[in-house]
Amino acid sequence: MEERLQILFATSEVTPLAHTGGLGDVAGALPKALTILGLDVRVVMPLYQAVHRSRANLTRVLTDLQVPLTTGVARANVWQTDLNGQGRSSRQTVPVYCIEQDAYFDRPGLYGNDHGDYPDNAERFIFFCRAVLALVEALHWFPQILHCHDWQTALLPASVHFSEGPDPRLARAVTVYTIHNLAYQGIFPAEKFPLTGLPATLFRPTGVEYYGNMSLMKVGLLYADYLTTVSPTYAAEICTPEFGVGLHGVLGMRRHALVGILNGIDYDVWNPASDTALVAPYSAADLSGKAACKTALLREYGLPEDPETLLLGMISRLVDQKGVDILIAALPTLLGMPVRLVLLGAGAPYYQASLARQVQAYPERLGVRLEFNNALAHQIEAGCDAFLMPSRYEPCGLNQLYSMRYGTIPIVRATGGLRDTVSPYHADTGEGTGFVFQEPTPGALLAAVGEALRVFTNRPAWQRLMHNAMAQDFSWEQSARRYLDLYQRAVASK
Repeated sequence: MEERLQILFATSEVTPLAHTGGLGDVAGALPKALTILGLDVRVVMPLYQAVHRSRANLTRVLTDLQVPLTTGVARANVWQTDLNGQGRSSRQTVPVYCIEQDAYFDRPGLYGNDHGDYPDNAERFIFFCRAVLALVEALHWFPQILHCHDWQTALLPASVHFSEGPDPRLARAVTVYTIHNLAYQGIFPAEKFPLTGLPATLFRPTGVEYYGNMSLMKVGLLYADYLTTVSPTYAAEICTPEFGVGLHGVLGMRRHALVGILNGIDYDVWNPASDTALVAPYSAADLSGKAACKTALLREYGLPEDPETLLLGMISRLVDQKGVDILIAALPTLLGMPVRLVLLGAGAPYYQASLARQVQAYPERLGVRLEFNNALAHQIEAGCDAFLMPSRYEPCGLNQLYSMRYGTIPIVRATGGLRDTVSPYHADTGEGTGFVFQEPTPGALLAAVGEALRVFTNRPAWQRLMHNAMAQDFSWEQSARRYLDLYQRAVASK
């Protein structure tokens, strides 16, 4: 019998255990999809305070794991839980190892608090990477693929290649490094570099030095065997000065090793026919429940319950990347149109304050919740007619995929994964799944909303657009097969 390919995911967050965004969603869903394809997949993450307190069926599997650091030997315990699919085969169960080290991880936030990033994040995630290597040896389970994610685990590919001591079976692993968002690079002062245990000769401009500092992201980009990112367009964009955030030279040099693979979504979780957060289920075959969802959402936000007015939604971190400034600049004109807008998210205080003022100015047109609320996010996806994503850049984006599944038409800027997943509506043929604008400007956003309004008033055309969107398949199975192909080619070439 052929042995199953062994994959270890090293990640700083995993949904539903602990997450802040797309990285956690991928780390929580992709391993399950790969397991269904027959791979032996395991995940390792830190044991954060929130995980420990969540009663996530944790079982302690190792005590006193010795983790060698340049400053001496640290110790950790290791707990295990599982990722279990909702309503799927038991084959989808994935072991998750949680590294317990309270000095580093017993904190309210994953990476920081209200005052900013934790000042010892370099130490925290250098320790975590070293603990991953120690765990593999302690378990005597040696992956053929070590799949690392974002700056928090970017040290691992270089550690496998350069550090003294790893078991030869670990050194033979193929390293894959996924960039979820290049803008978050793990940049730390140069004096932190000796903590990595890497040779001093690597701290140079052609190595891990970044304008006098250390960039952990750059470590992963330089030394992983293969690089991936979360959409084909984003893979091309980050090799350019406009989107490369200072690393486009490194990425251009490694372009042959870089591939863009779209994220998927979990259709067990995001399914309007079975979503328990909704007041009424619906499907492409029977859309009647969507009207009840719209009425309930308007009531939730305290807006007039007018089903005939186009209802726009937006769920976003309130940061520059997401084009929040574009939206705010457009709001006076936008809310003069026959539309309403509901928004959910939190972020930069100046954006929060600006939106709060706009609510006071347009109480009948605008509803804002400055929080993250998973149930309300589902209700927005179901209750809105269209969904705004005016991002300046978007590595993949997930909300446009959720929106299409829910028959909520995306209005997006043509960048990254938004360009790859939303096809522009063509009035002459009725083809397309949303409205796409090119420039990151208020005028371009307003023009796209105006086009959506015109189609919305033509109910048969809008119904066809909804059916087009709901017919798309962005399941994780599609993406998992592309990762499987990459893994197989990588192992064969090694």
